Amino acid sequence: MKKILLFVTLTLLVSCSFNQTFSNRESDRDDAEKISKKFYRELLQGTNKDKIYELFSDKFFEVTSKDQLDKLISDSQQEYGVIKENNLEHWETLVVKGSNSKSEYLLTYNVTRESGTTKETFSMLKEDENIKIVGYHINYILPDE
Repeated sequence: MKKILLFVTLTLLVSCSFNQTFSNRESDRDDAEKISKKFYRELLQGTNKDKIYELFSDKFFEVTSKDQLDKLISDSQQEYGVIKENNLEHWETLVVKGSNSKSEYLLTYNVTRESGTTKETFSMLKEDENIKIVGYHINYILPDE
């Protein structure tokens, strides 16, 4: 009987998952912001597209090709102008440590450009200890009239 009880107890312990969840920690935001800052820095320098591609997850490129990303960046620069300033407007993070670990980040920037303002959103995940961009969206903000 003791062996059965020990077996059941061990089985329950092994099948349990132990996780620790952190939501909206500033340190996690800072880690994600490093990636978006690199992205904007590389855009301004504009010399090496491969450095931009390295910031993106393979999951991103399963949905969006590098040519499509290049076109998005090029079209936004032609239509709204070169980026003059970007300010973090909103952010959310969720980091789970433990047996079901994951790290998710969402950063939204107000981006001032030569000919208008855009709202740009980055969705990121941590993959193999590196934060990678899995989503990038640009929305034009209509000027107040």
